Amino acid sequence: MKTKLKNGFKKVKKWIKKHKVLTVFLILAAVVVGIYFRLQRAGQEMAAALSQMAIETGEVTYRDITSTVNATGYVRSDNSRSLTTTLMNLEVTDVNVEVGDRVTVGQALVSFDTEDIEENLADAQESLNVAQAQNGLTVKGAQRNLEDAVGSRDYQVTGARKDLDYSKTTYEEAVADYNDTVKDLEEKRKEEEERKQDRDDREKDMERAKDRLEKAQREQSGSGLSPDLLDQIDKGTISGNEILENIAGAFDTGAVTAAQAEYQAASADYSAAAADYEKAKAEREALESGVDAKKSAMDANYRTYDRAADTFNNTVRMQNSAVAGSQDSLTNSRLSATIGSQAQENQVETYEKQLEKGILTSPINGTVTAVNVKEGDTYGGGVIVTIQDCEDFIVEAEIDEYDISDIKEGMKVLFKTDATREEQLEGEVTFVSPVPTSAAASSSAMGSGSATSLTTGGGKATYQIKVAIRTATDRLRLGMTAKMNIVLNEVEHVLTVPYDAVQTDENGDTVVYVLEQTMDAEGKTTQEQRPVAVTVGTEGDYYVEVSGDGLEEGMKVAIPKEEAVDLMELMMTP
Repeated sequence: MKTKLKNGFKKVKKWIKKHKVLTVFLILAAVVVGIYFRLQRAGQEMAAALSQMAIETGEVTYRDITSTVNATGYVRSDNSRSLTTTLMNLEVTDVNVEVGDRVTVGQALVSFDTEDIEENLADAQESLNVAQAQNGLTVKGAQRNLEDAVGSRDYQVTGARKDLDYSKTTYEEAVADYNDTVKDLEEKRKEEEERKQDRDDREKDMERAKDRLEKAQREQSGSGLSPDLLDQIDKGTISGNEILENIAGAFDTGAVTAAQAEYQAASADYSAAAADYEKAKAEREALESGVDAKKSAMDANYRTYDRAADTFNNTVRMQNSAVAGSQDSLTNSRLSATIGSQAQENQVETYEKQLEKGILTSPINGTVTAVNVKEGDTYGGGVIVTIQDCEDFIVEAEIDEYDISDIKEGMKVLFKTDATREEQLEGEVTFVSPVPTSAAASSSAMGSGSATSLTTGGGKATYQIKVAIRTATDRLRLGMTAKMNIVLNEVEHVLTVPYDAVQTDENGDTVVYVLEQTMDAEGKTTQEQRPVAVTVGTEGDYYVEVSGDGLEEGMKVAIPKEEAVDLMELMMTP
């Protein structure tokens, strides 16, 4: 064992002698690494101490938070008018007000020389009167023509109506007469059939009576033993009693007499029935001829009625057309009269309006703040008088595009002015402009798609808001500057921390770092930071509303300083 160790040391010694430079380098490297790790540990301890010294602390406390947007506004009149007139090149004859005068609605402010306008008005009125008189005559003539056309229509239509009614009545009577005749014919045909049947029946009765008469006569003229009777006796088909009855009848003259009477009666009935039939037949034939005649009469009356209807309809159409033409003529006359005098009426109205503008009056109650003309001037355009209501003030301000979307009508505004000293006045947002302040910015924004055409300094658009003043005061004047706080949101008695205490951890979560005292195994007290996830609410100027599990009033939270130094970074930086 010792031999092996001895041989090993010899080999090492031999290797070192052979590699002296490399050996020196390895020794130096080992020394440097040792020093590096000692300095790194010392640096970490120092960095931890310095970082601990760089942390400020805040406290979780209950507060009332108000979120605001700050702005600078200016006191303006809520009702201001800059008065001009469309009259040009007229001499100013009277100026009745001065700057500072209080005026009321309708009060005369400035008068102009309107003599030429009055003369022009008189000429225009005379031309209008003549045109209206001429137009009136034309309209009256058209009115008379219309009345005549209506009268002629009524007369013609009434006559045609009478003819139509008469022909209709005549036709209806012919129809009724024809129908009655047809009905009578049908009844007569039935009667004829009945008479014919009765005649035929009477004829048969008469033939039977004749046969009986002839038989009785034959029997009376024979021996009483007719061939038929003898044949029956010979054959034995007749009884003795029957033979006796036939023989007795042959010698009975009463039978012939009775048969003759019966035949005569039947013949008389037949003759009467035949006469009735012939009469009914003649009457039926007469009715048939009457039906044809009455149908022809009915058809003729219908044609007359149809022509009368056509005549009536044509009369109505033609007369209505004539009336409509007269009505159109009247309407056209009225339109022509209206148009014909419209130019004169417009001219009269123009001069009347100009004459009214010859005296400039105040449209509002207020105070005169500017008078830009004097007596003897010839007005050539521009503002003549400016009037402002100096009792009802508002505050106007420009809000940049970053904040404008948060501001709504009805929001409370707190503001101060130099004139009101430390008194805090209250107002309310009454107007938020939907477009940038200047017209150029608005049109440019709509044309180019840019929302920042109106720029103020940093290239941002600004939007006007108006604030109504709710606090009564008599110290405000036009043009004063107001320092405004527009209240976006207000909450009461909520947990808050300093704004800078809210941080984002490596996972992107919103947290605050709660400071906690701990003791290590050696008994040393150290301060550690424990992250607590929070939800941020209303933000104030210095504090922010927070909520989260485990967050309690009185807790200390870390507020990192921007000047905190990473010592190791400094040491490793060449």
